[in-house]
Parts: sequence; structure tokens; C-alpha cells
Amino acid sequence: MHPVMARLAQDHARLTQVLNLLDGLLDRFHEGTEPDYELINELLEYMDNYADVVHHPTEELIFQRVLELGTDRPDIFEVLTRQHAGLSQVTKRFRTSIEGILNEEVLLREDVEANGRELVATNRGHMILEDSEAFPIALQALSEDDWDAIQAAAPVVEDPVFGNPDPQRFKALFKQLYAETQDSPAPHT
Repeated sequence: MHPVMARLAQDHARLTQVLNLLDGLLDRFHEGTEPDYELINELLEYMDNYADVVHHPTEELIFQRVLELGTDRPDIFEVLTRQHAGLSQVTKRFRTSIEGILNEEVLLREDVEANGRELVATNRGHMILEDSEAFPIALQALSEDDWDAIQAAAPVVEDPVFGNPDPQRFKALFKQLYAETQDSPAPHT
């Protein structure tokens, strides 16, 4: 597998971990307890920054190249491209809700939760479509030269939480994810 696809697969695994964390925080919110809003805010900033600056632009290069070469399933790539813009809007909508809570605005809990659940479901559905449909087509259609050109054009930014962590910027998120890895059972070798 080309390093570009390996990185995207790793990004999806990491984003799944972040979405699972958000799901747990939303469960607490649903039960009436106050989740760690700083953690949610950092989580949303991470999703906004890394996804929109590195992950999605890299995928767009792949989608564009597959469409240029021609595919019998252009609809998949067109849908995913539209979804990238929509994902950003869903994230911003939930972030506005969280900032409203932090600013002591009066908001309906069910509206805030609905925005968060929409964010989780939309991201999960998007990744499933990429993993099950778009990426297999791209792996079949693109040559090694295509992949090398995509890698050369793709943004290169270290993942600020999972790569070379920035503990000042994402202190709560890094701490929570680190704690979760310490609590999980040791992998079998």
C-alpha cells in the first residue's frame, strides 16, 4: 500500500477513536451530567484543523485524479467531495453549540446533543463510503506514478495529537486519549 493510503487509513482509525470519545461525552451529556467541555472543544478544533487542512485535501487529490482518469462510479467521488464541505459545516454547527454553553447561553440540551450526534454519524458514514467504495476504486485505478504525484502535492503537517503531540494546544484531548490507551488490555503478540 502506498504511504498516502497508509496515512489515510491511519487517520481514519484515529478519527474513529476521537468519534468514540465524543460519543461517550455525548452519552454523559444525554444522561444529564456535564461532560468536559474543554475536551469537546479541543476535539472539535482537532477535527477542524487536521481534517480540513491535511486529511480532506489529500483525499481530494485522490478523488480528482480518479475522476480525471475516468471511472464507472464518478458519483461516489462527487458525493464525497460535497460531503467534505458539509462535514466542516456540521463540525462548526456543533462547535457553536458548545461555545454557546461555555458562554452561558440558554440552549436546549436536545439541540446540542442532536448537533453532536449528527457530527458523529455524518463522519462515520463518510468514512465508511470512502473505505468501502472510493479507496478500493482508487487503489485499482491509480498507478505508482499517480500515487507519487499525489504524495508530492499533498499537504504535509504532523498530526498534532497522534503524531508529534502538541500537549499545550490539545492538552485535554491528549490526556484523555493517553489515559484510554493505558486502560486498554495489552495486545497479544
